[in-house]
Amino acid sequence: MTLVRETVVDGVRTMWVDSGRPTLLATLMFRAGRADEVLTTAGWLHLLEHLALHGLHRGSLAVNGSVSTLETTFTFHGPAEQVVTALAEVTRRLTSPDMAELDRERRVLAAEASTRGGPVHRAFGQRYGARGPGLAAYDDVALGRATPELLHGLARSVFVASNASLALDGPPPADLGLDLAEGDGVRSAPAAVPVEHPRTAYMEPVGLVLSGVVTRSAAHTFAAHMLEDALRRRLREQDGTSYAPYSLYEAVDADHALVLAGADVSPTTAPSLLGNVIDLTDALATHGPDPEALADVKAAARQAFTDPYNIGFLAHRAAAQALQGRPVEQLEDVLAEHDAIEVDTLVPALSELRDSLIVGAPPGTAPHRRLTLSEQPVVATPAKGTRSASWPADDHRLGVTDTMLTVGDSRHHYQYDLGDLAGYFTWDNGARRLVLHDGWGFTFVPTAWARGDEHVRRLDDLVKDDLHLPQPDETAPEPAERDHLAERLWRGLVRWSGGTTPALLIAAVVLLYPAALVLAVVGDLPGLPILATIAAVLVVKGVRVRVPREE
Repeated sequence: MTLVRETVVDGVRTMWVDSGRPTLLATLMFRAGRADEVLTTAGWLHLLEHLALHGLHRGSLAVNGSVSTLETTFTFHGPAEQVVTALAEVTRRLTSPDMAELDRERRVLAAEASTRGGPVHRAFGQRYGARGPGLAAYDDVALGRATPELLHGLARSVFVASNASLALDGPPPADLGLDLAEGDGVRSAPAAVPVEHPRTAYMEPVGLVLSGVVTRSAAHTFAAHMLEDALRRRLREQDGTSYAPYSLYEAVDADHALVLAGADVSPTTAPSLLGNVIDLTDALATHGPDPEALADVKAAARQAFTDPYNIGFLAHRAAAQALQGRPVEQLEDVLAEHDAIEVDTLVPALSELRDSLIVGAPPGTAPHRRLTLSEQPVVATPAKGTRSASWPADDHRLGVTDTMLTVGDSRHHYQYDLGDLAGYFTWDNGARRLVLHDGWGFTFVPTAWARGDEHVRRLDDLVKDDLHLPQPDETAPEPAERDHLAERLWRGLVRWSGGTTPALLIAAVVLLYPAALVLAVVGDLPGLPILATIAAVLVVKGVRVRVPREE
C-alpha cells in the first residue's frame, strides 16, 4: 500500500500522507545542525531560527523551531491556509534574514541558555570535546560575535531548496509556496570524531549517564530502549535506588549515532554503581536484551506505527531520510524492518555500545578498574612565570609565551597550546577562558595573579580575533579577592611546614628571638643568643625533617 507520496514544491522535496485530518501539520527540515558549527559560530543557526519566527503572525497555529545535532527544523500545525502563509513568510525570512531584532534575540537566547545544559549535553562534550556534536555542551557561546554580514552568509549557504525537505500530513495545498534559493545540493554531514584521550569515566553531578556509539539503523534505535530497560530493572526494580531512568538515540553523523541512557541514583549506590554498570553492559553485549522486554518495546512501537491518527510520522520519517539520501519507506517497509528485530539482531549494536562506553557518575562513586576517570593531562615541564596573588598561601604560577599558556603549582602543571584553541571567551571585567578542541580549558581571572592585567593584554594580542568570544557580563567569573599579607604569610607557613603546630613553633622562635637578643644585652647574658640560635635551627630543621608536606 502506497501511503507516502512525493512531489516537489519550489525545488524542495516534499513527502506527504493523507491523514484525513481537517488541519495540516508541516515540518520543514534543513540538513544543518550543531555538528556543522564550530565553537566560534556556536548558536548562529539557533539565532537564525529565532529571527525567522520572531513576530510571526500565528493565529491559531502551533509553531516551533529547533536545532538538533544534524538538522534545523520548523514545524507548523493548524488550518491549512495559515500553514501556507507561515511557510511562505518563514522561508522568505530565512532567505533574507531581518536583523532589526538581532540584539533582542541575542538576549532571548542568552536567557534560554541559562535554563539548558545538564547530563545529556555534558555527555556529548565529554566524548567529542568542543567541536562537532560536542557543541551541545556549549550553550550558544558565539552569539556575541554574530554580525549581520556573517549571519546572512550562513543563511545563504544553509537555508536553500536543495538542502531542505518538507513533510505534510495532508495533500499539498494548491497555493503552497516556498521562497528559497535553489542551492547546490544537500550538505554532507561532518564526521563525528571523538577526542583522543583515555577517559572512560567522569564526574557527573546529577546522576548516572552511560553513552556509546553505534552504527546508524532503524533497528539500532531499539538499543537505547533496551539500555533504559536494563537500568530500570536493575536500579529501580531490583535495588530501589533510582526513580526515573531515561534514554536517547541521536544521530551524530551519516553513519553513527550516540546511544545514551541515564538515571537519578541514590548515594547508597556509590560503592557498587560502576561495577553494576559494567556487569549490565557486558550482559547486554554478550546475551542481548531480555526477550520479554524487547517484545514489550516492539509491541508499543508497532502500535504507534499502525495507529491511523499517527500516520503523519511516515511523511516526517521519509523527509528526514531524503536529507540523508536514503530511499522513501512505506509502512510495510517499516513494519518488515521492525518485525525482523530479534534479540540477536541487537547484539552487534549493544557490543558497539559496550566497547565505546563512557560513564558519568556522581562524586563519591567508588572507582572501577575498567573505567579511567577523566583527568586533564599533566605536563612534565614545571610552570614558570607570575606568582598567584595569594602567594605564599597559594604557590601556583602562570606563564604566557608566544605559543603557550602554562599554569600549575609544585605538584601539577598544565599547558594550553594557543595554536589548538577552539575559542577564547572574553568578559568586560577582564576575565578570560581558553578552550581547547578536546574540551579542556582554563579560566583566567586577572586579579588572581600578579601582573594579571598585563597577561590579559598579551593574550588578547596573541589570540586571533576570529577566536574571541565576547560573553554577557552576567556570566563573568567573580574577581579574585586579594588576601591580606599577614594571612597569606601564615597560610604559606602552614603549608610549608606541614601543619598548624610546627607553624606555631616556627612563628614562636621567629618572634622570641629578637626578645632574646634584647634580654642578652640588657641582662648581660651573652650566651643567650647562641642558645636561642641553636634552638631556632633545631626547631626549623626538625620541622622540615620530621613533618611530611601535605599532598
